[in-house]
Amino acid sequence: MLLFRFLAVCLLLISGGCSPDSKKNGAEMEPSEKPVSADSLHVAFSNGKFGYIDSRGRMVIDPVFEIAYGFRDGLAPVKTKGKWGYIDSTGRFVIDPVYPQVTPFKKGVARVNVVDKQIYIGRDGKQIGDSAYDFGYHFSEGLAFVSVDGNYGVIDSTGRMVIQPEYELGYFFAHGLGLVRKNGRYGYIDKQGNQSIPPIYEEADSFQGSRAKVRVGGLWGFIDTSGTMVIEPKYEEVWGFIENRARVRCDGKWGYIDIFGASVVDCLYDAAENFSEGFARVAKKNRWGFIDASGKEIVPAVYQAVKPFSGGLAPVKKTRTWGYVDTSGVMVIEPRFNEAQSFFKGLARVRLNGVEAYIDASGKIIWSEKPLP
Repeated sequence: MLLFRFLAVCLLLISGGCSPDSKKNGAEMEPSEKPVSADSLHVAFSNGKFGYIDSRGRMVIDPVFEIAYGFRDGLAPVKTKGKWGYIDSTGRFVIDPVYPQVTPFKKGVARVNVVDKQIYIGRDGKQIGDSAYDFGYHFSEGLAFVSVDGNYGVIDSTGRMVIQPEYELGYFFAHGLGLVRKNGRYGYIDKQGNQSIPPIYEEADSFQGSRAKVRVGGLWGFIDTSGTMVIEPKYEEVWGFIENRARVRCDGKWGYIDIFGASVVDCLYDAAENFSEGFARVAKKNRWGFIDASGKEIVPAVYQAVKPFSGGLAPVKKTRTWGYVDTSGVMVIEPRFNEAQSFFKGLARVRLNGVEAYIDASGKIIWSEKPLP
């Protein structure tokens, strides 16, 4: 139970999305987008099945599903009798459970598996285009990379192949540029398939903001959308820019730089995570705390574990139990939970005395899997 059933029900909160492990159970999770009518619904586990509660803790969709995920574009992927389909906020199937694997909807499009291929469908459940693919990525800027016979090309929102499959790998479009690999090197193409930045990099990533990380000579730096190296490759490891800060590793320690390459936090932490709501998790000597965008310590590194700020609160683990601190570092919900997650849509999922529950921002339990002592 250490994995806590949170891992069985990916909350879809983090801008970087879920890890590859989220492909287990057949659903590939990606970064969340808030729905309209289903915005107040949360996945809840009860009597061995999954359903949905509202923000008041009322069970509004009965727990009848083997696995259930959060709503996006007004639809949620759920598994029943070993197959996946999509329900609306009333719990009604709008796309029947017939698929072995699915992804959540994003901007009206989802990927589903049919036999050993993937196709794209719309919210009406109809296939987009006529082709099936070995693999496909979600749409970004109206285009999606797809794999055909081992090579990657690009389709548009109608399913038409607009860039022929000629690349070893293809990822996402951002700022009008798509990351591709050819002859073992990475570069970028525009939406017409023209080479914008030559494939000269050992490794690279899609653009985040106006910067993309690239590896040259075993070290990492950043280029802009013209391909100019704006931050020289001198780091052992880097992550993309989030909230105008990128975490970088130098001499085995972690720090942060701004989009111009200036050091805003020296490389002095054993571990560091991306910024969220203006704060980043950092660790020294196996103890975690938070810094702000200037590098100022706002929560001292005294906790066994911490999780990202959301709604102005962050879960922190002290000894064996979890509580919540505010952005000034004050413990506003005292540690008493066996497990705790960041707040999402006004509620946070916790575990208390072996029982899963949801709390509000005051720490009040508004729903629990079963009565608590």
